[in-house]
Amino acid sequence: MSDGTHQQRIPRLAADWDPLGRDMSPAEGFLLSRIDGQTPWSLLLQVGGLTPDEVDGRLRAWIADGIIVVPAGETAPADGDAKPEAPSARESGFEAEIEPELELSVELQREILEFDASLDRSYHELLGVARDADARAIKRAYFQLSKRFHPDRYFRSELGEFAVRLDRIFNKIVEAYELLSDPTTRSEIERSMGHAPPAPSVGADVKDSQTTAPRVPSRLERLRRIRRGFQLPKELLDERKAGARNFYQAAMASASRERWVEAAASVRLAIAFDPWCDEYKRGFAEVQSHVHGVRAAKLLEEAKGSFDDSARQEALHLYEEALAFRPRDEELNARAAQLALELSDFDRAREYAETACEVCPDVKDYRVILAHVYGKQGLVDKAMGAFKEAHRIDPKDDQVRAQMDALQHRGRRGRAMGGKK
Repeated sequence: MSDGTHQQRIPRLAADWDPLGRDMSPAEGFLLSRIDGQTPWSLLLQVGGLTPDEVDGRLRAWIADGIIVVPAGETAPADGDAKPEAPSARESGFEAEIEPELELSVELQREILEFDASLDRSYHELLGVARDADARAIKRAYFQLSKRFHPDRYFRSELGEFAVRLDRIFNKIVEAYELLSDPTTRSEIERSMGHAPPAPSVGADVKDSQTTAPRVPSRLERLRRIRRGFQLPKELLDERKAGARNFYQAAMASASRERWVEAAASVRLAIAFDPWCDEYKRGFAEVQSHVHGVRAAKLLEEAKGSFDDSARQEALHLYEEALAFRPRDEELNARAAQLALELSDFDRAREYAETACEVCPDVKDYRVILAHVYGKQGLVDKAMGAFKEAHRIDPKDDQVRAQMDALQHRGRRGRAMGGKK
């Protein structure tokens, strides 16, 4: 493996190199096509089709053969695990788009603008994880970004044009998370990075060659020829695309009937047949967000009557996954609050219960859960306030009335005990 300093160098094709007659594998051809004078050595190590050690060996051999050069003094930023960061808001001219009157800090606005301008990065780069990151690292990165960029985090805030940007950013983050978290789709996405669909047409090139005098092709033209040499035949690609479309249509039909698990399976097949289609990737991310909620609800149903702490912990974990996609879903928050309450995790229970009540302030059951959470935290006045709200919503509920009376009784007894010397 190359040393850290070398990994920051930026290789480029030698000016006098001719690709004709070179014998190389498709993976080598794709690697060579990525050498564009802008991509650093460290990022080339992550190109699909070859291991980092194999990429490193090929690059060193090509330098020795005079195929590529690494000009002195041309280096990437010190962090070699990612592409150079997007320019700051000030450097990119984004400062004019800052709106100080919005209910978003200026710093957060800059961060949103910068992230939105770099959504064409690879999924790994979007999440800020290494190419070989495991499922836990991918999930942790997603949850962190979700807390920062989920539009619902800014519920009832004046966002202006940033609302559209946040939607776009979050949808892309979800897409990256879901596709990299699922082993099947991740494999297809990473495999597709080593191949590209055929160019729409090369007829113009043929016509030019027939009407003009022969000339020496430029380096860019030679590079395009290399890329075309490792593409799928158009007939095969068309057949695969047709199959992918059929699977995706079946997935959408299942989704319309809320058969989310079935829909996810069909979208996986669509991506396997056509891993270059962004529509399928977005569709998979959307379907999977519903699958998480289905899994959690199913576990709860199966565990009724024999619900141990282990099952509760697993169910809570699944609900939290679903909440990462829909943080303002009142029902998910209420269920997560109830589970956290039963597990004596009162801080999380309070967060979820308060969110449920904020989103739907006139649902009695949410107020009751919140009252119990406050009670467990020793916040008697807050608990009484929540019970009173529940009673206001449904004054005929005798159980709520009884719970209010019991809480008042405990409060009076506590004050009496505290007054004794």
